Amino acid sequence: MIGSREVQALTGLSADQLREWTGRRGLIRPDRPAQGKGTQARFSWQTVLVLRLALVMKQDFHIELHPHRESFSELQKLFHGKAFPGLWDRVVLLRERAQLAIAKPSEMTFPADETVIVMPLAPHLRALMTGFGVPMPTQQMPLFRAIGFR
Repeated sequence: MIGSREVQALTGLSADQLREWTGRRGLIRPDRPAQGKGTQARFSWQTVLVLRLALVMKQDFHIELHPHRESFSELQKLFHGKAFPGLWDRVVLLRERAQLAIAKPSEMTFPADETVIVMPLAPHLRALMTGFGVPMPTQQMPLFRAIGFR
């Protein structure tokens, strides 16, 4: 697990934003909350991944995050049950009514009249490997681009 400073470096969130998202607004809970003044909250790679995805939603798609609080919590639980290498070829789908899901691109199905935003995990996992000091694999991992469908 890493502290708040490392999370800021890996996500691009300011100290105030990180405190706001993980404390005051309670959007995404740290794995270990700060234990008082002068201590830092601690975050697993799974939680940092959720923070990065939330930032994409906020900055790239201008989505209000508060309605997704429960979905962020569910994503944290889903990621904690997955192995890091098993997520390389996965994407997170943001569906209407604040529903988030993990899928393989080949498994993506949804009605033609539903709006869905697709966020690939590979670019975020690459950044986390660097930040958590995990060596990069020798084989090339897939890279997808975030796209939206209507």
